[in-house]
Amino acid sequence: MVFIISLNGKWKVYDLENEFNFIGNVPGTVHGDLVEQGFLPHPYVGLNEKEFKRLEEKTWVYEKSFFVEKLEKKDYFLVFEGIDTISEIFLNNVYLGKTENMFLTYRYDVSHLLKEGENKIKVIIYSATQHAKRLEQIYGQLHATEFPPRVYIRKAQYSFGWDWGARIVTSGIYRDVYIEELVDGKIKYSTSYLKDLKGLVCFEGYVENIKDPSKYEVRILLDGNEIISLPVFKEGENYKFKGFKRIKNLKYWYPRDLGESNLYDVSFILVKDGKEVYSETKKIGFRTIDILKEKDEDGESFIFVINGKKVFVKGANWIPADNILSFLKDQDYVKLLEMAYKANINMLRVWGGGIYEKEVFYETCDKLGILVWQDFMFSCGEYPDHLDWFRKLSNQEVIENVLKLRHHPSIIIWCGNNENNWAFEEWGFDLKVNNKNLGNTLYLEDFPKICVEKDNTRPYWPSSPYSGSGFKANSSRAGDTHVWNVWSGWQDYKLYEEDSSRFVSEFGFQAAPDIKTIEFFDKSEKREIFSDVMLNHNKQVEGMERLIRFISGRFGLPKNFESFVYLSQLNQAEAIKFGVEHWRSRKYKTAGTIYWQLNDSWPVFSWSAIDYFKRPKALYFYTKNFYSKILPILKQKGEKLFLFVVNDGKETIGELKLVIRDISGKIIFEKEYLSKLNEDSVVKIDEFNLKKELIEKSFAKIYLNVEGITYENHKILADLRKFKPENPEIKIEYLNGHAVITCKKPAIGVEVREAEKLYEKENFFVLFPGEKKTLDTKNVLQIKSLYDYL
Repeated sequence: MVFIISLNGKWKVYDLENEFNFIGNVPGTVHGDLVEQGFLPHPYVGLNEKEFKRLEEKTWVYEKSFFVEKLEKKDYFLVFEGIDTISEIFLNNVYLGKTENMFLTYRYDVSHLLKEGENKIKVIIYSATQHAKRLEQIYGQLHATEFPPRVYIRKAQYSFGWDWGARIVTSGIYRDVYIEELVDGKIKYSTSYLKDLKGLVCFEGYVENIKDPSKYEVRILLDGNEIISLPVFKEGENYKFKGFKRIKNLKYWYPRDLGESNLYDVSFILVKDGKEVYSETKKIGFRTIDILKEKDEDGESFIFVINGKKVFVKGANWIPADNILSFLKDQDYVKLLEMAYKANINMLRVWGGGIYEKEVFYETCDKLGILVWQDFMFSCGEYPDHLDWFRKLSNQEVIENVLKLRHHPSIIIWCGNNENNWAFEEWGFDLKVNNKNLGNTLYLEDFPKICVEKDNTRPYWPSSPYSGSGFKANSSRAGDTHVWNVWSGWQDYKLYEEDSSRFVSEFGFQAAPDIKTIEFFDKSEKREIFSDVMLNHNKQVEGMERLIRFISGRFGLPKNFESFVYLSQLNQAEAIKFGVEHWRSRKYKTAGTIYWQLNDSWPVFSWSAIDYFKRPKALYFYTKNFYSKILPILKQKGEKLFLFVVNDGKETIGELKLVIRDISGKIIFEKEYLSKLNEDSVVKIDEFNLKKELIEKSFAKIYLNVEGITYENHKILADLRKFKPENPEIKIEYLNGHAVITCKKPAIGVEVREAEKLYEKENFFVLFPGEKKTLDTKNVLQIKSLYDYL
C-alpha cells in the first residue's frame, strides 16, 4: 500500500535580502503570492509588468515544519512533482540534492532522515535568469528569440517573454510535494493500448520498490472485470509487466465527430503472494493512429488516420493559459477546453515554448474527444545538446513525460520542438558542432529512439514545421507548415488562397481583446492605440501598426478606439475564415488547419480566439461555423464565383440556397440546389459569373439544409472602403423568453451584448432582410453591427 503525507499548504517564503517575508502557498509561485497578498501590484495592469523584472535576480527560500507521529518499518520518499526551476533541497539540515528542470519529478529516499516528531524542510530556489546567464558565459551565446540565455535552462521558455506574452520569470514549488510511504511495491507508468483493429490490447507498466519479481503479479481489470494476470519481470535495471489480450466487442475511442470517445476504467492491481499490495485505475481509450504519407504530384500527403479513418484536423494552438501558473485553476482548463469543444475544434497543439500541461488538461481532452499534438518543450532556439549534461537532462525530461502521458488516447503525436529546424535553414541559426545543428542530436536521434522504446503507439515528428521528405523544414510540399507570410510578413490574407500546404499547423491574424479586458489593464479615461500601456500589451514588434494596416486595407481607418477594437476582431475572424475555407476546400490535399492561437497567457492584443479572461472574440464565433461538420463555401476569383460543400460526415442529401444582396438589401442573385454530398468529401455545386460592379457592393449568404439541420455561411464580397453598408435598422422583439432579431437591410458582424458581456451562444453573425435570429435569452440586449463602427 502507499500512504501520502502531503506537504502542500502554507510555507514560509523569503528572499535572501529579506525584502519580502511571508507565508506562501504550495503548490504556488512567489509572484502569485506577492500579488495576492498585496506586496506588489498586479503585473497585468498598466506597466506593472516592468516592476517584476527585478525579481528575476532574487534567490528565494521556502521553509516548512511538519510532524510525523510514528515511523513504521516502511520506505519513505520525498517527492517534488515540479519546482521552478534551479534549487537545492534540505531535510533536517541534510542536503538531499538539486533540481535543474521544472519539467521533472524529483524523488529522494528519506527513510534514514525522517524522524518522529518535528521535521524541517528547506528549498532554496536560485535566480533562473542569473543561472542561465552564467551558463551562457561559460559555454557561449547561442541563437534564440527573446532572451538567448534561456536555451541553457530547462524552464518554460515563454517565462522570458514572447511576442504574445509578458516577461515574468517565475519561481516557486508549482506542483505537489509530499512524502510517500511505501509498505511494499508500487506500479508506475501503467498504460494500455490497442495494437490492431481486431481488439488486441496491450497492458504494460513498471513496478518499483521490489526485490524479488517472482513473488508478484499484476491483475488487470476492465470496467471491473478481470481480463488478464501478468507476471513481473526484470528488464535491465527496471521491473516491468507486459502482456496482450484480445478483447471482444471493444468500443474504440474516436475524436469528436468521427465517433464516440469511449473510455474504460482500467485497473492495475499489484499482488504479492496472492495479496493486493497496490492498485490504481486510469481512464483509457483504445484507438490506433497513423499518419498517411503518400507521394503525389504535389509532394507528399500528411493525413492523420484514427482507427483506419482519415481525419481532417480542425484545430487551434494552445499556449500556457497564464504567465503565473499559480493563478491557473483546474476549472480554468475545463472552461477553455469546453469552449474549444463548443467551437467544433477537434485538435489542440500544445506549443513547445510552454509546459507539459496538468493531468486535467489531458483528461478533459480524452473525455471530449479533442486530439492533442504534443510538442516537447524546445522552441525557437539552438539548444546545447553537444554538452553531455544538457543532453542527459533533456532526455530525462522526454522519457518521464512520455511515460507519464502515454496512456492518454487524445495525444496522437509527439513532436520534438517548435520551429527550431525551420530556424536552422532560414533564420540564420547556423551554429554547428560536429557538423550538426545544435539540438538535432536530440530531435533526430535521441527523441525518436525514446519514443519508440517508451511508447510505440503514436508517431514521433522531429519539429513543427517539418517536411521529412528531402524538402526544407517549412516546405508546403510535405509535412506540416507554418504560414506566416500573411500577417507577420505584412501580406494580406487573400494570399492564403495561393498556399498549397499539406498540413497547416500555424497561421494567424491579430486582434484586440474584448473591450472589458482592455478596461482591466488600461484605466485611462481616453484610450490611445499607441499609448505606452497599449504598446506594452501588444508584444509583437509593430503589432499595432499591423492592426492599423490591415483594418485600413479592408474597412478604411477606424473612427475611434471602440471602432478599432471591433474592426480588428472582425478582420481577424474574416482572415482565419478565409484561410480555413481555402484549405478545407482542398481536403485531403491539405489535411488540417491549426490556427494560432486559442487562448492567452495574460490580457493582450494577440492572435487568440479567446482572451485571457475567457471572453470570446469574433474569431471564436466564426470558428463554430467554419469548423462545422458540414460547411457550404462560396469562393471568388475575379468575376467568377464557385459554390462548394465540404462534408466531413456520412453520405447525405443537401438542399442549398444561395442569396446575394447589394448593400441596400436588393437581391442580385438567388438560386436553389439539391445535391448529393458524398461521404468525407468536397462537392462542387456551381460556378457562375457576376459583374464586378455588382460584386464589389454585395454580400452573400448560403443556407444548407441537411436532415433538418441548417448550416449557414456568408461571404463579404463588397469593397467596404468604397461602399459602406447602409443602416440595417435592426429591431429586437422579446417574445416568450426569447429575443427575436430582424433587420431591413443586410446586417454584417452583428455584435450582441447582454449586461455588457458578449452573448456566448451566437455572435458576430450576418443577418439578411426577411430573416429572424432567435436568441435564447430574457435579458435586454445591446446590438450593434459593422455599420455602427464605420
